[in-house]
Amino acid sequence: GSLMGNGIMARAYEREGIPVFQIAAPLRHLEEGVQEYAAQEIRNAIRFIEENTGHKWDWDNYFTCMKRFNEETQHRVSWMEMSRTDFPQVIGANLALYSETTYMAIAGRVQDFLEADRRISKLAKESFERKEILVPEYRHRAIIWGVQSQYYTDFLPWLQNCWGILPLVDMLSLVYFDKVSEDDKEQAIYDIAKLYQEMIMRNRTHGGYEVLLDDLWRFCEYYNADMVILWEHISCKALDGMHGLFEERAREHGIKLIWVNHDLMDPRVIGRQAIRDDVNRYMRSVMQEEPIDPSLEILDDENAW
Repeated sequence: GSLMGNGIMARAYEREGIPVFQIAAPLRHLEEGVQEYAAQEIRNAIRFIEENTGHKWDWDNYFTCMKRFNEETQHRVSWMEMSRTDFPQVIGANLALYSETTYMAIAGRVQDFLEADRRISKLAKESFERKEILVPEYRHRAIIWGVQSQYYTDFLPWLQNCWGILPLVDMLSLVYFDKVSEDDKEQAIYDIAKLYQEMIMRNRTHGGYEVLLDDLWRFCEYYNADMVILWEHISCKALDGMHGLFEERAREHGIKLIWVNHDLMDPRVIGRQAIRDDVNRYMRSVMQEEPIDPSLEILDDENAW
């Protein structure tokens, strides 16, 4: 799907005389057999850049960035490790949005972001040691799965404050955890290839059903979660096709599963209150619970633009 979309753009650029290189990262990113091909794609991409810019790949700068990237990864993992305990500190939208930015957009290139990581870790550790909790009452520990509705990022804090559901970790934050090489050029090629293969969202929607379906229950056990909030983007045929499998596995593992319908980019199709109502109905009818803060159950979204 990505290559088809990129292909349309590539042809348009090429008609205007703009050089284009499409990195065809392998779909089965868990298999060792694809890694040689993946690495060759990166070599080809670097050669393409050098030939079209007249500049050589700057390995010194790359390794400087990767030193930051490795430390950023360590900070992100430390925040998620806190979420295994009774006193999580960096969760929900704070984790999701920040992870997307540092992992995909920054990738170790800006020192300011690493300094922010260090400050966040310091604050989180201090709060963790004081055993501080984020909202007045915890009722459920949830994994957020699927691609979140980008027009409604406040949904995750709403879960905490309205129903006491802690959005511990999300699918898009559960990305590359390994250390990449900081000095070996040949290994770096394979590391770059792996990072492309396991990019945010791609690492869960490609690679076979194991990464999308099986891994979810492993993470539920790892984070001691009793609930899954599963985004169902109405245009995502892959996830829609696995609807029954998710429900079957949830029953097998004793996990409460809440489907939240949305249209990824357009609140005119499924609005914010409709998203909240999916949770409201489930919590009242299935869980037989009342909200922690009833004033948040129905909100006026007139000015939510």
